[in-house]
Amino acid sequence: MAEKEATVIVVDLSPSMAESHMATAKGQSDIEMSMKYVYDKVGSKVLSERKTDVVGIVGVGTDDTLNRMSEEDAYKHISILYQIRQFLYRDYHLLPKKLVPSLKSHGDLISGLVVAMDAIAEYCRHLKFIKNIVILSNCATPLDFGGMDGIIDKLVEMKVNLSIFTVGADEETSTAIQRANHSLLSDFVDRVAGRDLNAIIAPFADVLRDLEIPHVRKVRSTNSYNGTLTVGDPNQFNDSLSIPVERFAYAKTASKINSVSYIKPKGNVSTSPTRQVTTTLGRRIKYEITVSKESDDGNTGKDVQEVEKGDLKKGYRYGASVVPLSAEEEENLRFLTTTSLDVIGFVPFDTIGPWQLLTETNFIIAKRTDKKATLCLSSLIHAMFENELYGIARFVIKNDRPPVLILLIPFITDGFEALVETQLPFAEDVRSFRFPSLEIIRTVKGKILKEHHYLPTEDMKNNMKDFINAMDISNLTPEGLPANLGDPDGREFAAVGEIFDPVIANTRQAIMYRALHPDQDLPPLSDSLLRDTYPPEALVKQASPIANRLVESVNVKKIAKYKTNKRRYAAEGEEELKQESILNVDELIGSNANKNDSERPVSKRRKVDTNEDEEHREFDIEAEIDKWQRIAAGPESDAALPRIFEQACADIDMLLSDENPDLAVVIRKVSILRSSAVKLDEPGWYNNYILKLQDALVMGGLANSGRSKIWEELSTKGLGEIPISDGYLED
Repeated sequence: MAEKEATVIVVDLSPSMAESHMATAKGQSDIEMSMKYVYDKVGSKVLSERKTDVVGIVGVGTDDTLNRMSEEDAYKHISILYQIRQFLYRDYHLLPKKLVPSLKSHGDLISGLVVAMDAIAEYCRHLKFIKNIVILSNCATPLDFGGMDGIIDKLVEMKVNLSIFTVGADEETSTAIQRANHSLLSDFVDRVAGRDLNAIIAPFADVLRDLEIPHVRKVRSTNSYNGTLTVGDPNQFNDSLSIPVERFAYAKTASKINSVSYIKPKGNVSTSPTRQVTTTLGRRIKYEITVSKESDDGNTGKDVQEVEKGDLKKGYRYGASVVPLSAEEEENLRFLTTTSLDVIGFVPFDTIGPWQLLTETNFIIAKRTDKKATLCLSSLIHAMFENELYGIARFVIKNDRPPVLILLIPFITDGFEALVETQLPFAEDVRSFRFPSLEIIRTVKGKILKEHHYLPTEDMKNNMKDFINAMDISNLTPEGLPANLGDPDGREFAAVGEIFDPVIANTRQAIMYRALHPDQDLPPLSDSLLRDTYPPEALVKQASPIANRLVESVNVKKIAKYKTNKRRYAAEGEEELKQESILNVDELIGSNANKNDSERPVSKRRKVDTNEDEEHREFDIEAEIDKWQRIAAGPESDAALPRIFEQACADIDMLLSDENPDLAVVIRKVSILRSSAVKLDEPGWYNNYILKLQDALVMGGLANSGRSKIWEELSTKGLGEIPISDGYLED
């Protein structure tokens, strides 16, 4: 469980904040630059949805006065815009309207700090909280530094972490009052930091660089296993080991955010025929599960009723049918296990590849109150490390849970020893590939060739080796510069803690931006996410001569892109040519539409007589499917659309009339027909046909031929009626 945290952000809203004092602001005012921090800080708390991570906002320089010390003149024009609480989506949505600079009012920033301290003291009382106060100001308003000793003593008593971010106050273009206030605030922060508190003052340019780095959620690690680690069976062998241990998480996979949960859809939206979505701003989407029951007249899908979650039963799909499984049956089939962590063997380091260890990791340590267990586990860890051995163990985290096979890795650092636990993959999860040799070619007769046009020459190998070494990123600085230029901080390029999941980071950015700007396009991705998508420019420049030499040695030739149904341009003076399609779609559609049922093509499995001499021809299924895939592009005349759709339906009926219809082809054609109806904005055509087809397969003339299973398969694939609630109007 994460610790409780209370943060109060003090924002300067004096008239000077509407001006621009930062050289890198690109015309943006100081309040616009400050709001970037507010949006990011508050937005991360909204997305975390933690009730124990609360935040409040205090405005300094507001037209009104709203605080508990408003009777004193020093606290005029200071308002608590948001009381300390869990921020919700609707609160975040209204931030731009609340934080607006005043036209004439001024407030004292130090008094705003005191109001923030009072708000934290009132909310947290004597409970254990991480307390933070953040001040955003351009320092352009005179400050009252009287009584600073009492403020510092109170900060130390409350154990408040203080951060002051100045917007343009330390630049060459700053005014004299800005420089003076910045100097006094720096002295104040130094005095606070000298009392063993976390206190910093930083220019806003540094804050902007930190904002580009995605958030990594840190949570308190909890004990997930409290049992024994056994080596051997204590019930059979006297020399077996049984060590009391505990298990704590080390690295966890960040869960992805479902952006739909935070967006209010327009109207009633159906994600599927059985899930209706309802939502209100500031709340997650709630799902209501409904089922269609057969009505009195025998039609399905007419009588729809809601089902409570407690009435649902588990089921497993087996082919086209669903096999229900009751709670009693599931209990009888459960594999009974007991909580245990049993080492079943040891393997050398070189037998396990790093690509096999891609799951979450945990620390296994000795029980902290047992000195004997600490000594025993330390001996085991050192023995494994000195002999270069991994441990393989069978792990059951709780009773009746399925067992997993884990790898135990010895981990030793200054003052800490543990076993790192990670789950081993199944054999089906590991793919082993064998590639042909680059050294020799063995002919069919057994002859070995060391020189062949399929084999690379020594010059090619050397150039490729030089190119790989030149593109090595392990010796780069964090800025992507070669290591020979040096990095005074000793940092590395693409460190483990600096590589982020672009899906999670981009989704977070999109949700927060859409809440503030619902009608604008999403901003581009930050440089911190795009940095790892292409090689560093300095590295490419350094390796370019070697790459050119490699291209020349292997005789690389560019191949023109293959063009399908694209216009080819002839040389100057010649006629323009067009690449003709092998299949004349217009001719096929036009000719087949006027044929009667006996002349229409049928399934590839079936042959049809074409004249009295009993000549036969086969129908090309792939060509016919390709034809209906082209329907969505639209013919030359809209009047031909109903005729084309009717012909497509007739082709499907012809396939189903076969004694052994190809189910895969039927499903594919119905799927194409449905998608074509959606693209042509004519759902009524498809719905009329699919309802007739349902009656024919379930209750009509085709039901006696065993066609009801075909309708079950079509329903399972989601090829039923197009819902009118998807924005279509019934014809």
